[in-house]
Amino acid sequence: MRRCPRPALRLSALALAGPLLAVPASLGLGLASASAAPIDDIRFSEIESSGDGADWVELVNNGAEEVDLTGWFLRDDKDDRDWAVPAGTTIAPGEHLVLEGEVSDGDGGFDFGLGKADQARLYLPDGTTEVDAVAWDGHAATTYIVVDGELVTSAETTKGAENSAPLAPEDPADQEPAEPVPGDGSVVINEVVSNAGTPDDWVELTNIGAEAVDISDWYLLDDDDTKEPSVFAGGTVIEPGQYVVVDRDELGFGLGKGDMARLFSPAGTLVDTADWPEDTHATPSLQRCPDAAGGFELSTITTKGAANNCAAPVVIHEISSQGEDFVELRNVGDEQADLGGYMLKDAEDDHAYEIPEGTTLEAGGLLLVTGEELGFGLGGEDAARLFAPDGALLDEASWTAHVSPSFGLCEGELVTQASATPGGANDCIEPEAAAALPTSGEVAVLDGENTWAEDLSGLDAAMIDGEMVLWASTNDAGQISRLVEGADGTFVGSEGWPAGGIPARFPGGEGAPDGEGISYGPDGKLYQSIERDNDEGGTSHNAVLRFDPAEGADADELVAEAEWDLTGLLPETAANAGLEAIEVGSASDLENLGATVPAGAEAYAFVALEATGDVYAVALMPDGSAELIATLASPFEGVMALDLQEATGLLRAFCDEVCEGESVTYDLRADEVTASPRYARPAGMENLANEGVAIAPWETCTDGALRIFFADDANAEGHSLRGTELTGLDCAPEDDADPGTDGDTDPGAGGTTEPGTGGETEPGTGGGTDPVAGGELDPIDSGEPQPGHGAGEDPVTVDDTDLSGVPGVPEDESMPTDSNGDPGRSGDSGESPSTGGNAGTDSSGSAPAEAASSSSGTDPQQSLARTGTELAGTGALALAALAAGFWMLRRSRRA
Repeated sequence: MRRCPRPALRLSALALAGPLLAVPASLGLGLASASAAPIDDIRFSEIESSGDGADWVELVNNGAEEVDLTGWFLRDDKDDRDWAVPAGTTIAPGEHLVLEGEVSDGDGGFDFGLGKADQARLYLPDGTTEVDAVAWDGHAATTYIVVDGELVTSAETTKGAENSAPLAPEDPADQEPAEPVPGDGSVVINEVVSNAGTPDDWVELTNIGAEAVDISDWYLLDDDDTKEPSVFAGGTVIEPGQYVVVDRDELGFGLGKGDMARLFSPAGTLVDTADWPEDTHATPSLQRCPDAAGGFELSTITTKGAANNCAAPVVIHEISSQGEDFVELRNVGDEQADLGGYMLKDAEDDHAYEIPEGTTLEAGGLLLVTGEELGFGLGGEDAARLFAPDGALLDEASWTAHVSPSFGLCEGELVTQASATPGGANDCIEPEAAAALPTSGEVAVLDGENTWAEDLSGLDAAMIDGEMVLWASTNDAGQISRLVEGADGTFVGSEGWPAGGIPARFPGGEGAPDGEGISYGPDGKLYQSIERDNDEGGTSHNAVLRFDPAEGADADELVAEAEWDLTGLLPETAANAGLEAIEVGSASDLENLGATVPAGAEAYAFVALEATGDVYAVALMPDGSAELIATLASPFEGVMALDLQEATGLLRAFCDEVCEGESVTYDLRADEVTASPRYARPAGMENLANEGVAIAPWETCTDGALRIFFADDANAEGHSLRGTELTGLDCAPEDDADPGTDGDTDPGAGGTTEPGTGGETEPGTGGGTDPVAGGELDPIDSGEPQPGHGAGEDPVTVDDTDLSGVPGVPEDESMPTDSNGDPGRSGDSGESPSTGGNAGTDSSGSAPAEAASSSSGTDPQQSLARTGTELAGTGALALAALAAGFWMLRRSRRA
């Protein structure tokens, strides 16, 4: 039997008119005096963040004593928004006490609202001891309740009473379309693409009826009911036989493996569903066959905005265009296919071969069409196309150079074969296994439970005032966090910065940037890569924003001081497949990329696009324009994170769970900068949606190890931040090798190999040389001009003595500064974004408030590390003085 609800205590203007007392659940007489605060007994029980009236929170006393809550504080996710519980408020054992939000100014309720992605936190009167906290990332359909320590949606609202059961999750696949929704009966989902189609995921509807249907306010969802639906605009009408395509930009969400597309009426009635198997994408597409009327099956080719191609499921299986030309077809269906009248063409429509009538192909069978049968040759830049008898294009493949030995279908893609196999099974080249990345094998959780809920994406590490700081970017919420390590080893918001972050804004204070990546630059500024404005979610906007972190502490929002729009500079992308990562370095990082690096840029950066999987080197100019310097190809479907270690010259690019968390490195000091062989994700790390990676600054390398941090966008098991250690590093090299290289190895190798090879050679290279490091010679010792080493300039001399090899001696005409504005920094040709002068100084010549070294910056310690010299204590001062003296003498001799 359901127990009668206990009375709730409303903390409102009416309740506050007299003494405020919580009525015990038993309604018994004789109140006992309230006890001191047993903080383990008081917990949040129910939350309302989007009701018809004021927001409210409900507390429960799980203990055996009445508790006086006088002076306790309630806060949301902002430390500066708190409300003190009125004097005399008590809560009896088992009591459900409701704290109401303010309805009108001064009515006594808490004076802040609870948002869509927010928190509720309860503190003792000291304001620092946290009693309980809950967080959520979307409004609940009813209310949120706490069950076994987890915040879940309630089956019904039970304000001030014992909680209801949780809302039973409904498997969307079990939902059956209702019999016709009034006014429809004829609109169906006809085709779906879930794996980055043209230009991205999309859903196609069609009207199979005889009359036009108004679908105003109908909406689409995937398998997740908590997402914002894609709602059709007022006045949207589908005519009979018309095909309407909803692209990714309009959907507002992506479609994944084992997902679904669902169509609902304005009343929330399910109209139609298209779903595809677990671990499978709807690719090339999921289509109805027969068109608009049959069941769903995977297609061989997409027919966006047109009738589905339901001809025999025959595909091009292998092609050779050199030597003996041939085209091989395969029946990928379950039944025999009649191919009579099918047509093969190359890139020219008048080059055609018609398959003779009566030609059949068994399920799984192969049909070889030789060059002699074709009657035309396949060229060096050509195509092979297969058409159904009605002229519908079934499959096609194109190439820009002769195919040798052949193109073959492997894992759903036409790729180069190890050998041509006409009429037989394809000789697919097995991709080389990713090499192991040397790590400790121990992965630690580094955040509190549900600190972010989801969408933690960008990450960068920096040393600021002797303390490790993690900068984090949350994409959907558009927030920036400044995190420091707490006593328990987890990272928490530093003073004035809530862990969940401060909302970011475009210049002028408008919009909600979808911040995917973040980098702490050598100038002490924050750079954020964004792919759209979340206030305009369907429109791609690839841009870089710059923020002054000194403006962030205790701020309600962080407004960008500059913006560089890269949308027209980089390849076109969908709104959710744009800029994912950024790392800001110096001009010298771009010098070996085969193009002129413009002087006077505000910043020099590497950015990555999810849609292309490539990395782009750009110069961000003072007038807000940007120049593309180079494109670095990667082997990944999408690059989601970058990390630049200027001390070693290594840029690392990371894929997420789509590529099993693999990564590659680019040696920016090599003569030819290309991607290394692939490295597997760290041992002990699950295959997570890690969209942010940050390696600790080089000067923190200790005992051959350096920390590496990962941001999980999906918040697996309630946590978004994890870390481990790169191992086998040479933290203090004794020769002139780069840090960690020991003369012939890359950082992290711990011996004579590139990190992760586990052997004596780079995977797939042989010969004992490391293509990433440029062979066995360290780039500095190679005899070639190096970035930051005065390439093209006269050596530094004093009394005819060459001093160009002396650590700290500058090679240009002006005394360089380090990130704190002090003499001694070499190798940084970038200018300060705020002044156009030497990096690291503000307009008054003083160091910025957040000056530091970071994984994307350079300081004297890092510069000297490349020479094998350690900078510390009085030696550092003496060396700086020596460098200054050489510079002054050099200037006087040249005067």
